[in-house]
Amino acid sequence: MYSIISLILSIITEAVIGGFIIVVARMYGISKGGYGRKPVMDKNYDAYMDEGMLPDYHKIKHWDKNTIIIIVFVMLLIGITLFVIYFLLFTRRITKDMSYISRCISDIADGKMDVRIADINRDDELGDIAIQVNHMSREIERLMAAERDALQANKDMITCVAHDLRTPLTSIIGYLQLATDTEKYSVEERQNHAHIAMRKAKRMQGLIEELFNYTKLMSGEISLHRSDIDIVKLVEQMTEEFYPLFSESGLDYKLKQNVDSLIMNVDPELIARMVSNLISNAIKYGRDGKVVYIELKKYEKEFQVCVTNFGLVIPEESIEHIFDKFYRVEGSRSIKTGGTGLGLNIAQEIALLHDGKITVASSDKGTCFTVALPIVEDKANSNIE
Repeated sequence: MYSIISLILSIITEAVIGGFIIVVARMYGISKGGYGRKPVMDKNYDAYMDEGMLPDYHKIKHWDKNTIIIIVFVMLLIGITLFVIYFLLFTRRITKDMSYISRCISDIADGKMDVRIADINRDDELGDIAIQVNHMSREIERLMAAERDALQANKDMITCVAHDLRTPLTSIIGYLQLATDTEKYSVEERQNHAHIAMRKAKRMQGLIEELFNYTKLMSGEISLHRSDIDIVKLVEQMTEEFYPLFSESGLDYKLKQNVDSLIMNVDPELIARMVSNLISNAIKYGRDGKVVYIELKKYEKEFQVCVTNFGLVIPEESIEHIFDKFYRVEGSRSIKTGGTGLGLNIAQEIALLHDGKITVASSDKGTCFTVALPIVEDKANSNIE
């Protein structure tokens, strides 16, 4: 398009220039001469000149061949020059934008993922290229950030696993060595050491199981196996199973509910795991509060499980990270709290698998984790796997 416009403008400009030259020649009488050899004059020629007919056929036909060649060459040279000038004027912005896009792409290739093509405001192909390059840059930046997060997560997991498994494993080995020392310890003492080693081994088994469940959740290997169960009875049963741990931690628990029975289409094992993680978390971090409240609430469209402890208040800056994997509020991995920092993250993933959500609120009145699961009235339309 620019070539055609430049060609048309060149022809028009050249015609205008030629006409201007003819007019000037008439004004100064240059046309009475000629190029090359002098043409033969006659009375008819002078008559045409007097009438202002410049140039005329009688003059042109007396030009020699060299004069015509020179004129054609000059006209072509002027036309080409005009075409190049017009074309460069029309494409100057395009060339500038292309150079700018090229520099930006070069910067992106050098690893500067924050580079964006911001000064291109066009509705043509170059504008589309700029939009696509920006989209590509954002996608590459997102993928690189995701890869960095994944690598960091793997490093964190290795660190967590090494720490959380090394401590109980060292204790198990130590107590088993004591249990096998028949000369120094009595049968009763050795049995006590063996029981301690057993408890440590079970704790390590729980850590491995938590890591295994997290890996399956993150890889998408876990699918829902729904069935119709009484979710109220399930939570009541899970709470009773934690009675020994409540007693061992010096805690009491209170179960409140506004419904005695509720049939829901859920995955029993995953729901049990979710409730177990919430209660375990309340016990670990609520020892100072002496009591844990577990409330079951049925509303018109959802069922809620609220687990409240009265331990330390979660800082405001930690609330938004509380469900992140490997996140620990206390900033250290103490033996007292233990765990991998995955319990709440797993609980959140299970809630999301059931189209629910989990929230947390923490103040001097307690720290409450609330799971909300939707109640599907029409079971025939529910997704049962």
